[in-house]
Amino acid sequence: MWRVRTVLQFFAVYFLWIAIFTNQSEIFDYSKSIMLTYIIGTSVLRTFVFSSRSTYVGAEIANGDLNNYLVKPINYLKSWLSRDLADKLLNILFLSVELFIFILIIKPPLVLQRSWLLISTFILATILAIIMYFLFSFIVSSFAFWYPEHNGWPLRFFVFMIIEFIAGGLFPLDILPTAAFNIIRYLPPAYLVFYPVQIYLGRLNPVQIYATLLIMLIWIAVLYKLSRLIWKKGLKTYGAYGR
Repeated sequence: MWRVRTVLQFFAVYFLWIAIFTNQSEIFDYSKSIMLTYIIGTSVLRTFVFSSRSTYVGAEIANGDLNNYLVKPINYLKSWLSRDLADKLLNILFLSVELFIFILIIKPPLVLQRSWLLISTFILATILAIIMYFLFSFIVSSFAFWYPEHNGWPLRFFVFMIIEFIAGGLFPLDILPTAAFNIIRYLPPAYLVFYPVQIYLGRLNPVQIYATLLIMLIWIAVLYKLSRLIWKKGLKTYGAYGR
C-alpha cells in the first residue's frame, strides 16, 4: 500500500512540475532538467529512506511480542536495523525495474552526474539518511510503551506526514521564503532527501557538502542517544499486556 501511494504521489508531483515549466525555462534558479531530476531523485531516495520496517516496533510493544526479544541476548535496535537494511536491498530490485520502465517510456530530461566524487558523497549521504530515518522511526515507535492503543499509529501518521512534507520530496526546500528555509535547513528531515539530492546535482560547494555530512553525523549521534534513553524509560513501564 505504501508503495502504491508513493508511485501515485511521484507521478502527481512530476507532471505538476511539467505543467509549471510549460512556458518557462527556469523557476527559482532551477532549470526544467534540474528540477525534474530533483523530483525523480527524491522519489528514488524516498523508496530507500522512508520504507522502514521499524514501523512494526510499536506493534510488537503493544502486542507483547517484545518478550520474545527481551529473553534473548540480542540488541533489539541493531536487530531491527539489520532487518531494515535487508528489506531496502530488496527494494533495489523493484526500484531498478520501475525506474528503467519510466525512463524508457517518459524519457525525462535527466541531469547525469559525471563526478565520481559527488556520486560517492551522494551515496554516503544516502546511507546516513537511511540511518537517521531509522532512528527517528524507532523513537516514534517506542512511544507505544506509553500509548499502546492502535500500536501508536495515530502519532506515527501525524509525525511522518509532517516529516515527508518538510523533507523536500514535493519541492526543493530552498524555494521557500528565506526565513522558513533558514529554520527547516537545520532540522533532521531536510537531510533525509533534500540535501543528498542537492549533493548529487552539484548545487553545494565542498564546504557546504562537508558541513552537510557533519550535521548528519551529529543528528545521528543525537537520535541514537535519544532512542536509547526513551527505550530504557519505556522498558520500565512495559507490562507485556498483549501476551
